[in-house]
Amino acid sequence: MELQILMKRLPLFIITAAVLISCEKEITVDLPTTPSKVVVEGVIETGQVPIVLLSRTQSFFEPTTISGLARLYITSATVIVSDGIVTDTLDQVCSSQLTEDQLIAAAAATGISVDLLRQINICAWTDLGGTMVGVEGRSYSLTVIADGRTLTSTTKVPFGIPLDSLWFKLANQRPDDDTLGFLWGTIADPDTAGNAYRWMAKRINAGSDGDAKDASFVAPLFSTFDDRYANGLRFDFAYNRGKVAFSSADDDNNEESGYFKMGDTVVVKFSSIGLPENRFYESFSNNVTSQGDMFSSPANVMSNITGGLGIWAGYGSRLDTVICGP
Repeated sequence: MELQILMKRLPLFIITAAVLISCEKEITVDLPTTPSKVVVEGVIETGQVPIVLLSRTQSFFEPTTISGLARLYITSATVIVSDGIVTDTLDQVCSSQLTEDQLIAAAAATGISVDLLRQINICAWTDLGGTMVGVEGRSYSLTVIADGRTLTSTTKVPFGIPLDSLWFKLANQRPDDDTLGFLWGTIADPDTAGNAYRWMAKRINAGSDGDAKDASFVAPLFSTFDDRYANGLRFDFAYNRGKVAFSSADDDNNEESGYFKMGDTVVVKFSSIGLPENRFYESFSNNVTSQGDMFSSPANVMSNITGGLGIWAGYGSRLDTVICGP
């Protein structure tokens, strides 16, 4: 999941220090145990029912095996969403109860790899009856009762702003490469300050196995931005291709990783979000990228969840489609 962040540089630091002083004396490092916290990953968007995933943080030295990952996901909780008019206790749906077709649909809805859903019992909370759907301009409160704790949050579904244009452009980062590139978009930001946006994309053309290349919308790192430097302006921007966590797809693990490809048909979900939600996604991306540098300090992820960690986000979403061509 997007929220499971591990600090990878600590072991390297400890090993280096141990080698340097091993000739003098033996030392013992007693690392404190960090209490587990509940992590929320929830979204409600234009015309769609809410979807909430729950997990737990884990200590750095706990194993990251499939069985270890399974223990992170919460499978028993009460999740309540209210828009101030209707209060809805969401339905629990778990991957162990689903058929193969339903697993594929669940992967599309949650953004979790269908292979991971097959291996681990992952539960989501949603509204199967369609009573609660996202309405632009409306605020939604979230209450989660899990692991003996109560977590709360509030978000708003902003009014969506469509892209003015969308196109594919070759990256030209390798000689004679006439295949791989990025997607570009143009937006006219309103003249009121405080707007923020998130970009996600899904390739719907068939891959080598005959299925659509992407089962769900995928966000790259740094998928959000705000208008602090571009309020009221019309401007162009570009994004690389993101990938699903634990993906084993060839084009996520070879030279095509991060690129869209000539001939791809891509649906882009461009969503208006609030500033607190933008701060979460921005700080999350900063945290992830800092893990590759052993001398940097990890950034604190700016959660909007009271009593826990994570994100409860409202999306004012618009869809657009582009065929990657010259």
